[in-house]
Amino acid sequence: MLVLGSTGRLGLILRKHWRNRPDVIWQARRCYEDSFPFRTEEDLLNDAGRGKLRISAVLSLWGVVPDSGQDLQDNTNLALRAMQVASKLGANRVLHCSSAAVYQPAPAPLREDTLPRPQSAYGHSKLAMEQALRTWRGTSGEKPSICVMRIGNVMGADSLSASMRAAGETGQKITLDRFANGRAACRSFLSGADLARCLTALTECPIKELPELINLAAPQATAMDAVLRHAGLEFAWKDAPSQAAPRVELETARLRTLLDLGPASATPAHLLADWPWTEVVARDRAHLKGPQL
Repeated sequence: MLVLGSTGRLGLILRKHWRNRPDVIWQARRCYEDSFPFRTEEDLLNDAGRGKLRISAVLSLWGVVPDSGQDLQDNTNLALRAMQVASKLGANRVLHCSSAAVYQPAPAPLREDTLPRPQSAYGHSKLAMEQALRTWRGTSGEKPSICVMRIGNVMGADSLSASMRAAGETGQKITLDRFANGRAACRSFLSGADLARCLTALTECPIKELPELINLAAPQATAMDAVLRHAGLEFAWKDAPSQAAPRVELETARLRTLLDLGPASATPAHLLADWPWTEVVARDRAHLKGPQL
């Protein structure tokens, strides 16, 4: 398997869980000094051209995230580029990262066949990417097969995790929206380890069983205040603005045909055991005290 975009937030999480997998090749823009044997896209294509490399699956992690200052249109450009790379390397499938942001929040769990109604520029960019991939499939034949993954909040890579990290580093107070029910927002979360398990299932399943579109999340939503309480972090409340969504929950019946994560995967204890945020903060602080090169 080739992982495109190995140095992003999801790439860092997967490198932790797949550190000892010799069958994974990690792509980066340049060959960093790191314990991982990063390969550049140019090197990979050169090896493929000389018959020295053949890939069965490509995981496309590269993309533009909100508030990065980059053009969100690049989410489509990078997805199509991943298809070109996969074709040249002989891959039989490509997994693309979409987002729960393509849905309009609703009280009921959101199914893959729910009509997408993005509420943000990021959500619109991910939906445009999905539509471009459908067009690519229609004009370029059946290979490689495409699986679009609408992923929930991955613990360690989402906005709540960023707030927890900031609280640990600087003592910055966390503020949560409080809704009419007296609780914080509920979101579909996924631990890093469970993300890795989902991706393994999608790369190893028979190609005829590979879904074209799938939600990736724990089977139940988790309240953000429950996560912070379990972490022992103090937080302050503010009234939720009218446009804020109290619940975004992904329906995961399609995922359960490949992998049953079980209800415990949605508990704060499970999510925080997989992402030990206190250790992450301590490691970040130690790194900041080192030489700045």
